Amino acid sequence: MTHAWAQAFALVFDPYNIFVMLIASLFGLFVGAVPGLTATMATALLVPVTFFMAPIPAIAAIVTATAMAIFSGDIPGCLMRMPGTPASAAYTDEAYAMARKGLADTALGAGLVFSALGGLFGTAVLMLAAPALAEFALKFSSFEYFWLVRRRRWPNSRSSSARSNTSGSYCSD
Repeated sequence: MTHAWAQAFALVFDPYNIFVMLIASLFGLFVGAVPGLTATMATALLVPVTFFMAPIPAIAAIVTATAMAIFSGDIPGCLMRMPGTPASAAYTDEAYAMARKGLADTALGAGLVFSALGGLFGTAVLMLAAPALAEFALKFSSFEYFWLVRRRRWPNSRSSSARSNTSGSYCSD
């Protein structure tokens, strides 16, 4: 187990991966700071770029750009009272009020610290819960897969053609 952790840290802290994460964080900073561009859009724009990369730097780039875009959405929210990303809309008014009092650095610093702490906490929870979730998912049979697919495609019990049927019968296709 310790060997796996050491190998994971060696992969993450490879100089090329650090460089990719630095470039992706600058991209995420730009995307998040421009109102109207979202972290999801940053991910969508990075997919074609990362398609030809090795898997570790590609995933690192997408995760880094997304996290940075979510945080940097606080910048226009704090300075212009216009959230950069939907995730920043909740505390835009408070951050803008702090900026008007001359406390913009405190508002942005608090956003940065708590965004980083939330990201680290979420990562730790995922690292601890992933093995149990994987074991649970491996126990799925064809019945569970059927219900997963059925619920995703048809949220109601009737299909769209059954609702539009004017004869009064509710036969599904």
